Amino acid sequence: MSAISQLSSLITNAGSAGSKLSGAADGASFMAGAQKIQGDMQKNQLDKMALDAENQRINGIADSAAQAGSAAAQVKIQY
Repeated sequence: MSAISQLSSLITNAGSAGSKLSGAADGASFMAGAQKIQGDMQKNQLDKMALDAENQRINGIADSAAQAGSAAAQVKIQY
């Protein structure tokens, strides 16, 4: 192999290694970003569950009040 061919091969191999390292860094960055988004989605899901539970509690109180009002109206009608 001539010196020029060896030098050309060395440059090509170095460039290929650089591309692989860059690709690996991009992949790691992508995974870190994906994990952050997944974490945000899970936190949002927990927040939604807490709000749903509170809404259910409030609806239970409203239903009880409506039933009490209906019962009071029925008692009033009877008397």
